Amino acid sequence: MRIDRLRTVLILAAALGAATAAGAQAAAPTGAGSSPSSAAAPAAVETVTLDEVVAAARATASGLRLARATVDAARAQLVQVQASNGISLAGKGGYTHVGSLLDSASSSPSASSAAATGAAGQGVSGDNAQLGLSLGGPATSVDLTAQHSIVSGGSSDQVSSVNLSASQTVFDGYPGGRAAAAVKQAVYSWQAAQVAFDAAQKSVIYQVKQAYYTLLTDQATVLIRRASVDQAQQNLAYYSGLLTAGRATDLDVLENQVNLTQAQLDLRSAENTTAVDRQNLSLLVGWPLDRGYEVQDSPVPALPDLEESSALKTAFQNRQELRTLAFNIASADVNVDLQRSQAAPVISVTGSVGLGQDWTANVNAGSFTLGGSIALPVVDGGLHDAQVQQAAAQAASYRIQQDQQAQGITISVRTALFGVRDARDRQDLAGQNVKAAQGQYNLQKARFGVGLVTTLDVLTAFQALTTAQVGLQQARSTYILSILALNNAMGL
Repeated sequence: MRIDRLRTVLILAAALGAATAAGAQAAAPTGAGSSPSSAAAPAAVETVTLDEVVAAARATASGLRLARATVDAARAQLVQVQASNGISLAGKGGYTHVGSLLDSASSSPSASSAAATGAAGQGVSGDNAQLGLSLGGPATSVDLTAQHSIVSGGSSDQVSSVNLSASQTVFDGYPGGRAAAAVKQAVYSWQAAQVAFDAAQKSVIYQVKQAYYTLLTDQATVLIRRASVDQAQQNLAYYSGLLTAGRATDLDVLENQVNLTQAQLDLRSAENTTAVDRQNLSLLVGWPLDRGYEVQDSPVPALPDLEESSALKTAFQNRQELRTLAFNIASADVNVDLQRSQAAPVISVTGSVGLGQDWTANVNAGSFTLGGSIALPVVDGGLHDAQVQQAAAQAASYRIQQDQQAQGITISVRTALFGVRDARDRQDLAGQNVKAAQGQYNLQKARFGVGLVTTLDVLTAFQALTTAQVGLQQARSTYILSILALNNAMGL
């Protein structure tokens, strides 16, 4: 009987509310030309996906633009070093007039002398025009010169000559030459910059995904809070109807009013958190902070291998810190060998061959040279030993850092593995809590219907259910973020 009476009261209250709403709508004034269909519909909210957000971050994130500029600078530096230590070709030309300040008692130089002078690559007394090519390298130089001369004096001989000269550094203490060492170091620097860019890209994407899933959890929490507010409003209307029918007290209504106010405050807090986290995501992506949008539901990220040995192996292969240190160590080893080579002798060989033709006298001549040189430092005040020691200390420092980084990565991977397992178990527990809270709330409502519990018992069960639902969303978010953290620890 009591349940039937309560149902009757609720039906009457619902009917009264509907009639009141209809009367208010009918009494509302309408403007000229207005119609029910002309009411402004709520604006559609933009929805973005995880792939769209990640793509936008790759294109506009300021951190990636800075890392990309660093890579470009390292590439330009590599090209400069390769060019300065590579093959170069240059052309040359010139004119000289050779004369004597004092009169000479001797006659003009003989035809054979003029041809020999031209063959040696020297200018004869008179007008000399030259054209040539120079081919240069880090340890090699080749010069080809063509010269035509008009000898001053009575004979006015015309002499042409071609001269080819070359020099080659045979040994400078470093295998392949010291120039090769400079190129190697530039290559290692460029590769390290590429690793840094890759790491920056992964870091930005990791932060973007964190912010995305956090905002997704915020949106779900707002929905739960709104449902709680709607339920609290229904509860308040229900108990107000009971109060009118004399089946509830003022205290029952007050408790429901307090519950509604609490639900509204929780909703406001959730909406504010959502707005702040949306701005954080926009900041990471490079969007305007006032851009309004919602994020689309996205599946849980793929779970990596939870076997510790496999996870550590992946981390040691992919972590940017270890890859960068590997290039730094390789470059430092090159520098050690390069500094040691400074004490080695530098051995070079030189040679030249030239041909000269006196066209007037029809006389020709040829000459060649061949020689070598050796340079060896004797006393430098200990400079060389200090440079070698400094280079070796730098290489040792990198190796120490490599060992420390490996240990730190081991700890971070193990911590992340525990975090994933723990978050997964806690998510399962949170799901069980929701089921238990839902069952308890249904039970309290049924018991209240037969007068076995009070209003406060029902409200307490309702609040526990809301807390459990929010807890499930937070546990799901924690699980997703722990997977992202493990991927980040493994360098994926």
